[in-house]
Amino acid sequence: MPQENKLLRQALKSWFLICLVILLPLGMGWGWWTSDAWRRSTVGRVDPAMTTIAILFLMAFSLDSSKLRDSFRSPSPVIWGTLVNIGILPLIAWPLTSLFSLTDFSLGLMIAAVVPCTLATASVSTRQAHGNDAVSLLVTLLTNLISVVLTPLWLKWTISVEAGIDPLPVILNLSINVLLPTILGQASRYWSVLDRFARQHRSGIGIVAQTLVLLIVTKAAVEAGGRLQSQQVWPSAFDFTLLLGACAGVHLLAMVVAEMGGRLLKLSRADRVATLFAGSQKTLPVGLLLAAMPAITGDLLLPFITFPILLFHAIQLMVDSAIADQLGRRESQDCDR
Repeated sequence: MPQENKLLRQALKSWFLICLVILLPLGMGWGWWTSDAWRRSTVGRVDPAMTTIAILFLMAFSLDSSKLRDSFRSPSPVIWGTLVNIGILPLIAWPLTSLFSLTDFSLGLMIAAVVPCTLATASVSTRQAHGNDAVSLLVTLLTNLISVVLTPLWLKWTISVEAGIDPLPVILNLSINVLLPTILGQASRYWSVLDRFARQHRSGIGIVAQTLVLLIVTKAAVEAGGRLQSQQVWPSAFDFTLLLGACAGVHLLAMVVAEMGGRLLKLSRADRVATLFAGSQKTLPVGLLLAAMPAITGDLLLPFITFPILLFHAIQLMVDSAIADQLGRRESQDCDR
C-alpha cells in the first residue's frame, strides 16, 4: 500500500507530462483519420494567440513577486541566468540545426531554444531544490520581456535563409501576446484583493494555465496529423533519435554552463541553483505560438515543426524534476548534519 501511494503521488505530480505524452500521438492520429471540415469545426476554433495570452496572464498572475527586491540588490545571478537562457543557449542550439535535413526539425529546435524561460516550472524547480526562487522569478520575467525583440532577431540571424523570417511582424505579435499579458498579470497583483486571491488559489491557477497549454498541444497535434495526410517525406528513426539527443544535449549543456559560470562568479549555492533551472528551461506556449505564425513558417508545409518544441519541454520536465529532487535531498541532508 505505501508503494502504491508513492506511485499515485508521483503520477499526480507528473500529471502534465503524462497528459503531454498521451495527447501528442493521440492528437496526431486523430488528425490523420479525420477530415479538414471536422478539424476546422473543432480544434480549428481554438485561437493559439488568445489562448497564449490567457496562459501567460494566468502564469504571471500566479507568480509571487514579493521577493524581487532582494534580487535587485544583488543582480549578478539574475543577469547571468538571463544571459544563459536567452543568449548562450541559442548559441548552443544553432550549430545543431545543420544536422537535420528537415526544415521542420531545424526550425523547431531553434524556436525551442530562443523562447524565454517558462513561467510555469522554473521557480517550482528552484524551490524544490532549495534554491533562490526570487532569482528564478526575475530571470523568468526578464527573459519574457527581452524575448519580444530578441527572439525574432535570433530566428532572423540564424535560420532566416530556410524560413524567410520577417522579424517585425513577430515582434509586434509577441508584444501583444507575450509582453502585454505578462505585464498585466503581474500588475494586477498590486490590488490587494487580487493579490490575496492569487496567493490563496496559486495551485488552481497553475492547473488552469497548464490545462490551456494542453489545449494548444492538442490543436497542434491534430493539425499536424492532418498535414501528414499529404506528407511525402517522413523523418527516419535516426532523425528522431538525433532530435532527442539534440534537445537533451542543449538543455543539459546549458545547465552545465550555468553551474560553471555561477561558480566562476562566486555565486551562492542558492543562486547557482536558480540560474541552473531558469537559465536552461524554456516555455512551451510561446514556442507553439511561434510555430503557428505565418511570419515564421511562410508558405512552408512543416508538419513536424512542433516535435522539437514539445520534446524539449518534455525532456526538461523529466530531467529537471529528477535533478531538483536530488539537489533538494542533498541540501536537506547537509542541513541535518
